[in-house]
Amino acid sequence: MTPALALRRRRGLGALAVAAGLAMLLGLNACGKKQEAPPAAAAPAAKVFKVLAGSEVRDLEPALKAAASSVGLDLHLSYAGTLDIVERVNAGEAFDAMLPANGAYPSLALTTKPLAREKLFYSRVALGVKEAKAQALGWTTQAPSWAEIAKAAGKGSLRYAMTNPTSSNTGMSALFAVASAVAGKTEDLTVQEVDGAVLKAFLSGQKLTAGSSGWLAEAFVKDPSALDAMVNYEAVILRANEKLAAADKLTLIYPKDGVISADYPLMLLAEARRDDYTRLVGAFKAPDVQRQLSAQEFVRPAVADVPLGAGLPTTAVVELTFPNRLDVVDAVLGAYQGVWRRPATSIFVLDISGSMAGERLEAMRGALKILAGADASSASARYTRFQSRENVVLIAFSDRVEPPVRVGFEPRSLEAARKQVLAYADGLRANGGTGIYAALLEAQALAADEQKRDPERYVSVVLLTDGENTAGPDLAAFQSQQGSGTPVRIFPILFGEASNTEMATLAQLSGGRVFDGRRAALSLVFKDIRGYQ
Repeated sequence: MTPALALRRRRGLGALAVAAGLAMLLGLNACGKKQEAPPAAAAPAAKVFKVLAGSEVRDLEPALKAAASSVGLDLHLSYAGTLDIVERVNAGEAFDAMLPANGAYPSLALTTKPLAREKLFYSRVALGVKEAKAQALGWTTQAPSWAEIAKAAGKGSLRYAMTNPTSSNTGMSALFAVASAVAGKTEDLTVQEVDGAVLKAFLSGQKLTAGSSGWLAEAFVKDPSALDAMVNYEAVILRANEKLAAADKLTLIYPKDGVISADYPLMLLAEARRDDYTRLVGAFKAPDVQRQLSAQEFVRPAVADVPLGAGLPTTAVVELTFPNRLDVVDAVLGAYQGVWRRPATSIFVLDISGSMAGERLEAMRGALKILAGADASSASARYTRFQSRENVVLIAFSDRVEPPVRVGFEPRSLEAARKQVLAYADGLRANGGTGIYAALLEAQALAADEQKRDPERYVSVVLLTDGENTAGPDLAAFQSQQGSGTPVRIFPILFGEASNTEMATLAQLSGGRVFDGRRAALSLVFKDIRGYQ
């Protein structure tokens, strides 16, 4: 040890000794008793800032929470589809702000307009096409129009994945981009200008649907073999490419007549949080945060001097606008569900074992009634109810499988079909054990028949059970009976004491997704599932 270092150490020890002596003297009162030291002041807790966001924001959550933390805010994000965001805010749910992927529909449909609005970043809704398919269609040398894309889909030359326009912004934006481009309108689209024949041709190529852009990409990555393309945010497509094999990577196609971009506006809802909102916007738009989001998540920065992340095309595209009238939005989305999209067969496998008695059975009855159209007061209720040309199969089970009830929602008999489902819901009674897999095998046999009769139909199975299997074949026996063909997607709902592991296994086997009915009203879960059917 050097002399100087030794001297500094002795001085330091001496100072500590003096400080300790003073502390002892000050800690004694007049009676010679030690005084209690005052408690250390706790660090101020970060202020919670609650935001209702589009599901598309989920991938950006870590970076956004870190940016919020840097200005002393604890960002709490809840997620919902575009229509649900608007309806929850209109219903009075308490949020400080909302962050939809695109602010156009909320701006039209909110009953109380936002107090402030700031665009955070951008992402174009594009068509990602496998390289070989893009070359075969001649789209690598010249971008196609939306009409040309619709023509390829109508001829069976383009099979793509796209979210349900009534549930997710990407599907909605693509649908209105096609409608506007074909009408030759960059804005002010009217119902009369919508070409239903072109939209129906375009939608005939939609072979995979979903209620979430993120889940759609995950499903594509898991099994891209049956698809040629995916409609999604360019950011999501580029992130998917990082996980895809070389032959399945997607080339970004921006139709020459334009796209609708997501502008991710943060909209202030609570005046009392304006100062926090301003700090949050500043944190999100800080150059280093914008640079990180663009480089890692492939979104386009809202700050002019921040460079684009590698992989994002720099070419200019025509920007189309979202319709500026709610009647146009409502008419087009209604026609999508009831007229233009491929028809669906939705099979519901419903637990009526003894443990479902009481509130659980009432919740299931209520959810079925909403799907049957008992509540048409909101846009999401209208779009998620059973639709024209849809076949609905209801299979109730306890320790035995009840005979399936088939309800056809034909255009001329919609009211009779709705009444049939309402009566079915009222007639459900709980009793007996739980034979999950016997019921699922019955559902799969019916699904195979539906697919054989009409290969163009979407066929899916929704499973609601509140317990573990106690009768009939078990999960292993069910797995052993799975064939080699493309499985029908199963969407299990976690409810009551149902096995998380087994429900997750069913979803994984079939390419479906698990929904949680323990943390949200069952009616809302059923509505959420409709985006995947």
